[in-house]
Amino acid sequence: MKNEIILWLSSLVIVFLLGYVKSVTDKDYPITGTFGIEGKKVSYKLDKVSFDKVLYKNIIISDIKGINARLVIVNDDEREEIPYKEINRGLEAEIPKLKPGQQLGYKTIINYKDDIFEIPKNDFVTLTFWGYIPSPVKILYFIILYGGMIVSIRSLLELFNENKNLKKYAFITSTLFITLNIIIYPLYNSYKLGAINNFVPPITGLVNPMLLTILFLWVMGTIFIFNKIYIKAITIIISAATIISFFFI
Repeated sequence: MKNEIILWLSSLVIVFLLGYVKSVTDKDYPITGTFGIEGKKVSYKLDKVSFDKVLYKNIIISDIKGINARLVIVNDDEREEIPYKEINRGLEAEIPKLKPGQQLGYKTIINYKDDIFEIPKNDFVTLTFWGYIPSPVKILYFIILYGGMIVSIRSLLELFNENKNLKKYAFITSTLFITLNIIIYPLYNSYKLGAINNFVPPITGLVNPMLLTILFLWVMGTIFIFNKIYIKAITIIISAATIISFFFI
């Protein structure tokens, strides 16, 4: 039992660390930062994707009073400025939602007395809009996806446990990725594309080549494992391919 707990905790830690690295190195990771004005903090976050229902809200958190700011937007070569409004402990500006897949460029300009802070300097952040995804769908997608990753790594670590439960873990991993590819991902991406109650998305909008590849590897690998063919080699290969495909490609 103690060994099982250690292996499961190790799987969770590995997935958490890899997930964190994937998140902060992702091209859609927001631009964030904090700077000081007269010894007080001003924090900002410029998102690169929006799944909001109606409006994208950009918030500046400030410990200092008297600052003002504006969003500068460039859309189809048209430039527009939206002033921030004061809220509790900061400022807020709203950008009307565009259609899923559409983009615009924006930046924040903060003024305080004679100081001007342009973020980002001499550039714009590209904001891509996507359809609103209900929380239950997002939670289910997250659980199935990362559940599959955790059990995948747990299958690999089972090699240190004399392969006692390897067949069971391989079967569970395959089942999770089958569910993800056939049901969860098509539903998730249909909301993302704004297709629900609007149009039937193309087949390319319902499948993810990377997830399909992982599914194929685990279905084939599970067959080999159940037939006791190169168990260790197959487990290492499909687990490593899963980690590399999802977290590093």
